[in-house]
Amino acid sequence: MEVFGRLADRESLAPWWPLTAAGLAAFVVSLWNFTREVATFGLELGPVLAAAMGMSLAASVLYVGVRLERSDLDERERWVVVTAGLGGGFVFTASQALTFAIRAVEGRSVSEPLLPVLVVGGLGTLVGVLVGRNYVAAERGRRTAERSRDAMAFTNSLLRHDVRNALQVVAAHIERLADHDDDEVVESARSIRSQTDSIETLLTEVESLSSVLTGELETEPVDLVDVLASVSEGVADSFEAATVDTDLPDGLVVEGAEVLYPVFDNLVKNAVKHTPSDDVRIDVTARAGDDVGVTRVADDGPGIPEDDRERVFESGVSSDSGGHGLYVAQTIVETLDGDIYAEESELGGAAFVVELPLADEQEDGSDDPFGG
Repeated sequence: MEVFGRLADRESLAPWWPLTAAGLAAFVVSLWNFTREVATFGLELGPVLAAAMGMSLAASVLYVGVRLERSDLDERERWVVVTAGLGGGFVFTASQALTFAIRAVEGRSVSEPLLPVLVVGGLGTLVGVLVGRNYVAAERGRRTAERSRDAMAFTNSLLRHDVRNALQVVAAHIERLADHDDDEVVESARSIRSQTDSIETLLTEVESLSSVLTGELETEPVDLVDVLASVSEGVADSFEAATVDTDLPDGLVVEGAEVLYPVFDNLVKNAVKHTPSDDVRIDVTARAGDDVGVTRVADDGPGIPEDDRERVFESGVSSDSGGHGLYVAQTIVETLDGDIYAEESELGGAAFVVELPLADEQEDGSDDPFGG
């Protein structure tokens, strides 16, 4: 198809003219063939139907040429459609002519070959136009996707550097305010720190999703125990009302990436944010299943109604991180060929289960998830 676009460099001929001329020529030939058949057979149903078929296909080709001139396609895209259409007409007509030649070689007579040629040629042209139009649409979609990917990569780079550098400056000033003698200033510093922490979390989630959408996410063996221990410790330190208990093996290496941290950080923090009581208990457990590492984050909060357990992963449904935290988590986990779902917790609240493929080799080089 790429070779079709080379005709775009021709400035002396508008791309719609060849297609329109082909349709007009086919219409004139169909009309001439009709008058010839009427002179031979009279005005009967056969000649009328033959003329209607040939002229309608010719008129369709003519109409497509006129519509092409009024379309939103650029010059190169129009030449792609025109060349595909003419190419389709040529291939179909040549195929029909080949069948006539074969019959002639076999000694068979071919009567009235003009109508089949006109019909097949018209159909081939219209099919070619459709193929060319779909090709142009696919190329436009590909270019749009590339631009979106480049924009996402730029955004990811911007978040990693400029925005985080600004947050570091803000954090430094917060530390100075936190040591102030005025209690109101100290309280303001705590509020600012809370907001910057939320921004940091959001940046991490955006970066994670960006790496997935741009195809920059590279999997590597990750010890899930280290990730879960770090997340649990961080949440316990940040939220005094949260009791985070862990039941983790000595090691559980899965096929993951750095983006696993924001996934589990989001799940554990959700348990804290969605529990209205002053105290919340969270159990984080992990084990090796059949070819997967299974992590379960359970809480004693209000839980999730059964009818909503699939909807919470839709973008904008959950109330975490603007309604996108669980959507981001699901996108990342599924990109890593894993699975994530919600169920009822044995503590009476909600439980999120994450399954990730076990790494081919654990850290000690054995195939046993526990190093046996």
